[in-house]
Amino acid sequence: MTNAFRPPAAATSQGAYASNPGSYVTKPAKPTTLADPPVTHAKYFEVKLGQTTPLGFFTQVSGISMQMETMDYPEGGVNNFVHRLPGRIKQGNVTLKHGIVKSETVLFEWSQKALGSIVGSDMSVNVYDYDGHVLQTWSFRAAYPIKWTASDLNAGGSEFLTQTLEIAHSGMTIKGGA
Repeated sequence: MTNAFRPPAAATSQGAYASNPGSYVTKPAKPTTLADPPVTHAKYFEVKLGQTTPLGFFTQVSGISMQMETMDYPEGGVNNFVHRLPGRIKQGNVTLKHGIVKSETVLFEWSQKALGSIVGSDMSVNVYDYDGHVLQTWSFRAAYPIKWTASDLNAGGSEFLTQTLEIAHSGMTIKGGA
């Protein structure tokens, strides 16, 4: 979950620092537009394994997609159009970037277990509104990591160290919040 929705009890004696996620509590600003329904920023989200285990904190989730493949079928003798028949549904790989995990063992144990046996776990991405209520949930069936990369190390650079985890899955469902 992002820092905006950490309960006040999460504050620790270590102080309010960016290296200690959850040590400070902020409330996001209410929407300033009069759009009906209000438009929500895409920055309040959480990634979970199963229903309850947080996978970690990520700054970006991308690749949530599905696309129906089509098959072109030209009809004999008719040259001015082609029938486009529906085919299989193709699911995109989900990419999680800049993971700051609460407990690295959750992420690495899941990665090693999945890479060793290719047995996936259900995974979900919850998007929250300004008040901290679930706005929408994307659930991924039998998800497993297929690629992990870290950013390049450069002693002369000023970039943040990031990591990227690419995840394949066997299907996606979308559910609106309550």
